[in-house]
Amino acid sequence: MILALEYVLLYLLVVEGGNHAVRYVLSQVPGVQGVEPGLAQAGRWIGYLERLMILTMILAGAYNGVGFVFAGKAIARFQSREQTEYYLLGTFASFAWAVFWGTVGNVLI
Repeated sequence: MILALEYVLLYLLVVEGGNHAVRYVLSQVPGVQGVEPGLAQAGRWIGYLERLMILTMILAGAYNGVGFVFAGKAIARFQSREQTEYYLLGTFASFAWAVFWGTVGNVLI
């Protein structure tokens, strides 16, 4: 029972906590606030799903799958440099959060 609770807390930390961490990172970059990120809330849901998949793959030991998630996101095309930078910054912050906590979870659980 305690092990299941540890996994639930880890998933909440990575998936929901990552949202706050990425928003913080993006808020620290001058000029980012004016960038139109796309569909309302789409980036947030994409982030939830990518962190969920990354954490699951890390906990399962399927590290090569993390590369597939990143490669899938690399297919996206943008018309402006600002959109591309916003997208990449959010992606790297989200990936770093999920990989860090996934690694910590593997060590502690």
